[in-house]
Amino acid sequence: MTRLAAALLLCFSLIAASQALAAEEIREYAADITVNADGSLEVTETITVNAEGRSIKRGIYRDIPLRAHDSWGLWTDNGFDLLEVLHNGKPSPYKTEWVDRFYRIYIGDADVLIRHGVHSYTIRYKTTRQLRYFDGYDELYWNVTGNFWDFPILKASALVHLPDGTTSEQVAAYTGGFGASGSDYRVSGEGGRELRFETTRPLGRHEGLTVAVGFTKGVVGGEGAGGGLYWLWSNIGYFIFALGWLFVPLYYLFVWNKVGRDPPGETVIPLFHPPENLSPAAMSFVHFKSFKAVRRGSDLAYIAALLSLGVKKMLVIDEDKKGKISFTRGAVSDAASIAGLPGGEKSLYARLLGSREVISLDKRFGKTLQSAQSSMQSAIRHEYGGKFFKHNLGWFVPGIFVGAVTLILGLILQQPSEAAMSIVMPALFASIFGTAIALFGWFMFSNPVGYRVTRLIGGVLLLAGGLAIGAAAIGVLMFAELPAWQFAGLLVVIGIVMIALMFFLLGAPTLQGAKVLSRIEGFKLYMETAETNRLNMRDAPQMSEELYERYLPYAAGLGVEEPWSRAWAAHLARVSPDRKHDYHPTWYRGRSWTPDRIGSATAASVAAVSAAMASAMPQPKSSSGSSGGGFSGGGGGGGGGGGW
Repeated sequence: MTRLAAALLLCFSLIAASQALAAEEIREYAADITVNADGSLEVTETITVNAEGRSIKRGIYRDIPLRAHDSWGLWTDNGFDLLEVLHNGKPSPYKTEWVDRFYRIYIGDADVLIRHGVHSYTIRYKTTRQLRYFDGYDELYWNVTGNFWDFPILKASALVHLPDGTTSEQVAAYTGGFGASGSDYRVSGEGGRELRFETTRPLGRHEGLTVAVGFTKGVVGGEGAGGGLYWLWSNIGYFIFALGWLFVPLYYLFVWNKVGRDPPGETVIPLFHPPENLSPAAMSFVHFKSFKAVRRGSDLAYIAALLSLGVKKMLVIDEDKKGKISFTRGAVSDAASIAGLPGGEKSLYARLLGSREVISLDKRFGKTLQSAQSSMQSAIRHEYGGKFFKHNLGWFVPGIFVGAVTLILGLILQQPSEAAMSIVMPALFASIFGTAIALFGWFMFSNPVGYRVTRLIGGVLLLAGGLAIGAAAIGVLMFAELPAWQFAGLLVVIGIVMIALMFFLLGAPTLQGAKVLSRIEGFKLYMETAETNRLNMRDAPQMSEELYERYLPYAAGLGVEEPWSRAWAAHLARVSPDRKHDYHPTWYRGRSWTPDRIGSATAASVAAVSAAMASAMPQPKSSSGSSGGGFSGGGGGGGGGGGW
């Protein structure tokens, strides 16, 4: 039994020993590095491996990194010329390809499996732009083995030859995984032109040897790793990106100066009649440069056109005791009167009452009301769009196009590091998100329709939130560690903000429009201050019921119906106190009207029509939805490899 146990133990020991002997590994990694007087390097790597047919079947591959990032976050590309590839001392077939930033060399024949056992592979190449240049010395900082081999390295060595006229002035080496600063090595030849480095322990998988030799300055050629056209070409993607986003704000400033500046208008003084024979709805559109919404599905121009039709006795607004509103055909409905209407009012009347006597503001007629609004807006845009004001969107688009194209093309060509992307992409998304929130908040604040107080508060909060996000993006950029991408991120933030601003600022009145807008402001000023400034407006027309009702649609379209109605109420109180309590407009019948408060009653009536209009509209559908400061893996060279 004892003999059997001993025999089994011996068998297991032999099996374990044979498995250890059969491990696929790098037995020795020897590099011979010659620094030439022109600054280039000639490197010969002899890699002795044990192949057992698991990973190493046809041969090995060697990955040599020829691109690296400098302290600014930009690429430095190295020249490379493969001079010789040997297998067991004889020329070997090989193939090459790029894998990301690595130049991969497959040694062996794809159709031939190598025998098991020890094999020697030799790679000889010349590379440039690898040396580093400091104030007091030049330096070879070289990752001898690379830190990404799939096999352990039992022994690694490097023989460094410096050019004539130089001596080594400071020497260091590093062992271990990437970023480690182990010192498991010995060196000889310090102070001379030839130095030898050797590891003092086996290196595990993904461990390597890196050497650093500082030598006499000024002897070798000045092929700095970051100089010349090579560096520019290596970072062409970055420069496309940066120049594109530098172009964006400069382009918009140029365009704004060219087409976005408002031409000089007239001095705003009270004007006592509507300028340019504009209809109430058209005046609202021109004044606000768009159809200014008061509720979803309702805008000031729509309300102004309805009131204008009412004043002309072509429709009556009826509000029953329950607050339901309908439009009824008025006393005037002959063809001649309809034909004489302004374009917007004619389209509106045809859609609402062209073939019916009455239309209710409820869900049954929601699509009809929406169609009538769209028809009116189209007619007004057709007549006045671009006449008094140009949005200049044709000038706006090129800036966005250049920004988008250079962003995508630049990142594709540059292929920045994760650290660089962690700078520029947050800047991009934070600026877009923050600007969008700030603009939405400003829109709510400046257009507090519906729930006024809620929208005012919400607008302020959103505006503050958007600005805070933008400030946070700037703060992150300030502490970024890659200056080139810090600058790129700042350009992106400035560009996004400029794009958002120019969407609003590029629009400008025409020469004729600037004058008309000043006159509209004068007419609005008159209606706002008709009562308070009546003694100072000597040429103002005498207030009358006909004047009040004729101008009321204009006041509603400009959002000043309440002060204009108060002026009429004050006039009645002065000249006909008894009639003040009896006056009732012919265009409105309903509970929202209170005769003794004409100003607030008018505003309430307009608000009731607007609210009913909005509630009747169809709801939108929702969707789902070398000085000792180095480390192993630093410097030139490096990479790794494996079997194939």
